[in-house]
Amino acid sequence: MVSGLVSSCGLIICACATNVNLLLLGMIPTGFMLFQENVAVGIIPEYFEKYYDLAVSIYCFNTSSAIIISPLFTQMFLDIYGWRGTVLMLCGLNMHSILCGALVTHQEHQIPRQLEKHELLPTRHDDISHKDHQSSKSVFKIFKTVFKTFSFNLLTSIPFIARVILPAIVYGWTFASWLIYIVSFALSNGASMKQSAVVATCGGIGNAIIKIVLPYLNSILTYRQLMYIASFVMAVSLGLTTVFYGVIGMSLASFFFCSGIGIIGTVLYFAIKEVVDEDQYTNAVAWYHVFYGFAMIGGALVTGLIFDTTGSFILSFTLLAAVSLLIAVSLGLEEIWAAVNKNKNIQI
Repeated sequence: MVSGLVSSCGLIICACATNVNLLLLGMIPTGFMLFQENVAVGIIPEYFEKYYDLAVSIYCFNTSSAIIISPLFTQMFLDIYGWRGTVLMLCGLNMHSILCGALVTHQEHQIPRQLEKHELLPTRHDDISHKDHQSSKSVFKIFKTVFKTFSFNLLTSIPFIARVILPAIVYGWTFASWLIYIVSFALSNGASMKQSAVVATCGGIGNAIIKIVLPYLNSILTYRQLMYIASFVMAVSLGLTTVFYGVIGMSLASFFFCSGIGIIGTVLYFAIKEVVDEDQYTNAVAWYHVFYGFAMIGGALVTGLIFDTTGSFILSFTLLAAVSLLIAVSLGLEEIWAAVNKNKNIQI
């Protein structure tokens, strides 16, 4: 609820901005949207213990639907209301997260106990006192949870770094660069604004399709194998983007790239579930989003800087293709590290 309120205020500031400094000031609170995602993923194991993989896949489907819908509708809103009105409409949409937060309840998972004959039912006064006590405990738990959320113990774990942190950095870098520059890239290659929106929408369609079939793929392949496949698909599709300049070619490349992105963005939660203990899950998700968020900012800046320096997207997208392969490299090095440690333990 708090993150929804703060980020919505930031969007309102952006819509009312009269200069770049005020616009940048409004963009800072919008970063609180990250907390919404962190909380949403953090409570999935609490509600869905048995069907965790399916629940995560359904949750990650929101990205697919947003990529499909947002390019076309945003362009329509820009034509009708201008950029200020469009930002205000996005603000109104974001405010729905406040209501969603109010509807979230904590699952105790406790079996009700039968009262003994000598025990009395609580009176209204006892009930109020109990609620006050629970309220004070809840405040304490909030601060305790925030303190635990950013424990640094996980950052010393090689499996966590190799399977979660480095793939999260690659995911944030490549996905943010694609989101920001794919329309400009299509426009620079002669596509119209509507055709450029279609190129972006094709990416959303690929992202959606792969997430629909991902629960089945995860039943026949391990998440590590899926990450290897996604890494190569992303690299090849980004490389082909620099070769196929037509609308159809760019749409196909966008389709396959976002398919790979859909795999990475979903199976990273599977990796977290396997690598860390249950009591460290929220901590792991928090660190994943921290590195993912900074990678989105830094990756987009690097991509834009290369474009400003060279005046062409070819080198920018070639670099993104090389960065995509780092996921496969990271997983491969972690397997080698695990094999070396296993041999050392056998010798000892």
